[in-house]
Amino acid sequence: MPKEFKPVTPDFKGLGYSKVGHFKQVRSKISELEALSTELARRHNELEAIIDNMTDGLTILDRDLNIVFVNEVQQTVFAQSPLIGQKCHEAFYCQDKVCQKCPALQTMNTGETMRGEIVIGHGEFTGRCFEWTTSAVRGPLHQVERVILLMRDITERKEYEFNLMRADRMAAIGLLAAGIAHEINNPLTSIAGFSEGLLKRLKTVREFDTARIIHYFEDYLQIINNEAYRCRDIIRNLIRFSQKSTDEHRILDVNSVIDDTASLIKQHAKDSGIKIILVNGADKKPVPIIGNESELKHMFLNLLNNALESTEDGATLTVSAGNSGNHVQVVISDNGSVCATGPDGGTLQTPQATNPGVGGTPLSMSICYSIMQHHKGDIQVNSVKGKGSAFVLRFPAV
Repeated sequence: MPKEFKPVTPDFKGLGYSKVGHFKQVRSKISELEALSTELARRHNELEAIIDNMTDGLTILDRDLNIVFVNEVQQTVFAQSPLIGQKCHEAFYCQDKVCQKCPALQTMNTGETMRGEIVIGHGEFTGRCFEWTTSAVRGPLHQVERVILLMRDITERKEYEFNLMRADRMAAIGLLAAGIAHEINNPLTSIAGFSEGLLKRLKTVREFDTARIIHYFEDYLQIINNEAYRCRDIIRNLIRFSQKSTDEHRILDVNSVIDDTASLIKQHAKDSGIKIILVNGADKKPVPIIGNESELKHMFLNLLNNALESTEDGATLTVSAGNSGNHVQVVISDNGSVCATGPDGGTLQTPQATNPGVGGTPLSMSICYSIMQHHKGDIQVNSVKGKGSAFVLRFPAV
């Protein structure tokens, strides 16, 4: 007899429990996601508050140099129009074309961090000086996807540096005052002597023939004229050196700058029994660099003073300048009369890096380093006992 078929009753209760358990898990995950979303929102708001309250201006650029984000500080500095959506060269420099040697493009192409300074030319912050830095933001494949541009207001720091340089410059003028007064006294003595000689000859003019009188007058007046111009040049160089420095950079002949500076210290060197030789001074061949004349004269005077303090009587200081590849190199060296007690050489990077073998105070060396940084150059200090010492300065070539 066949077995009786008994239908199987589905276990709806178990299925219901399964669904309830699944819904509980979903609800738990939703709660976790909501908590995570709340935490992310809190962190986002916190990060946004931090960025907006930075003292530095922050801008993010995409690969096409479009501004995709700015914080409040940056927007305040360039408040004339909304920055987001503009090209960086339009927003910051009011230019239609990409800047020559654009640092953002260089960072985009190489990933290299670039630094520099600009002076704001328009808006509420006109005339203020800002230090900028461009940094790369890399994607998953390490390619540069964004560039972060940071701008910091360094106007007060620049004013402090200028005041410090001015104070150091005035101290240097005080040191040179006696020598300069002596140097001016020499041509003035010549002017007084030859003009007195002319006056005496005028009184006895009838005793001499006209040709001889003219000859005397020509010679004496030429000497007077030359010595007067010599006085003028000394005073002019001193005034230019003492003037307040501006931030203007232009193309200069470094040989001319060195020659003008050396004229201020010539008498001091002569009194110390030290000879200064300008290697490129005779042919006057221009060696162009881009720089600030007042700052460069200040630096060269400090370096020459330091070299004079470190050398003995009878020594020779040689100053040479010339192009060396992509750089202009200036070398201030002695002939070995210095007693080198410092390291054999190194880069001058901090006030404490002064080489005892080549003299100089930490303040003067710090100012020299600051000026070279401002000119995007560097200073090497080389000193070998018994052979001599040298400051080697490298500037970017024009």
